[in-house]
Amino acid sequence: MLAMWVPELPFQLACGREGGLEGRPLAFLNPEQPRTPTLWFVNRLARAEGLRAGEPMDQALRRLPSLRVLDPAPQTWWEAHASMADFLVRWTPQGQLGRMGEALVELHGTEGLFGPAQDAAGRIRRELRGSHGWVSHGGLSESATAAHLAAHLERELEQVPEGAESGFLAPQPLDRLPELAPRLQARFRRLGLRSFGDVQPLALPLWRELVPPPLAPKLRAQSRGEDRVHLPLLTERPGRSRPGWRLDPPRLPEEVELAAWALNRLWEDPRSPRSLALRWWDVDGEPHYWKAPEAALAVPPLELARTLEEAFREDSTRRILVRQVELRIAWGLGRPRTLFQEPRTAKLDHLEPVLAKLRKRYPTNPVLPGWMAAV
Repeated sequence: MLAMWVPELPFQLACGREGGLEGRPLAFLNPEQPRTPTLWFVNRLARAEGLRAGEPMDQALRRLPSLRVLDPAPQTWWEAHASMADFLVRWTPQGQLGRMGEALVELHGTEGLFGPAQDAAGRIRRELRGSHGWVSHGGLSESATAAHLAAHLERELEQVPEGAESGFLAPQPLDRLPELAPRLQARFRRLGLRSFGDVQPLALPLWRELVPPPLAPKLRAQSRGEDRVHLPLLTERPGRSRPGWRLDPPRLPEEVELAAWALNRLWEDPRSPRSLALRWWDVDGEPHYWKAPEAALAVPPLELARTLEEAFREDSTRRILVRQVELRIAWGLGRPRTLFQEPRTAKLDHLEPVLAKLRKRYPTNPVLPGWMAAV
């Protein structure tokens, strides 16, 4: 897995558009146009001179006369950032754009085309410099977190060998853990936990006490360098949806035909789910939550809908009427397919196109497998 980072992309774009800016302290003007013009953000040369975002422009120019203040162009920046996907898709179909100037791509399976991952990563960096004029840094690792932090070491290409992820991450400060919110960082600091190495030995039950339980497995895997993420396709636009179903009248859990309803929601979008969570509320307002494991997202929708319904009924232990259910789906992952599929998965894959033709032929009628009741 390769993490790409183009540092200070807006300033690199400005330097490429206008000669004479390289090597100078630069800043962008705040586009909100307050009464006193202020700096929106500044490059590292300006930060080294003590300037900070939000500082009044006239005060900054008095302190640093060589500062060049530029007009912002956010639309241009985001278009340039999005163009990274068009560039990277020539090398691999799987990847994901992150924050401004950041991308994560999967190089497994491309060895026959571009050679070993390290050679391919070097070629990607060189061609990005040649075609776009952007200086970039790369990080290679089986772990997404380790690759991301390796890229931010600002070396040309930093490789973290397989099995060495935990040791590489151990000295890193905990505020670099991507999914750890600031309030959780403060909680860890109060407990004297300040680096990845401090939290790596913590058992999963203890993580569940320190952070929201649904986040605990993911944060623990990231801190230990064990996060092996399935990346979406670069050609697909990731998105999110939150379809809801208000039950009127409220029903007992076994009376909720959840599989059929969820299957229709999964069929409405041609993309595959990157993550899926189910929330439901009882008539007294008690909330419930279930998140699908990664393995469940690798099966056809027919199987995923059944897994969803089974988990819903298993977790509905209060024997009380259900008032509302809601799916939270993050779209964009091309469903992974193994070389040797289980027979049941293979049969369902063959059944999907037939059901699609029937739904197209009979758009007003529900088309569902026999083991599902129509909603």
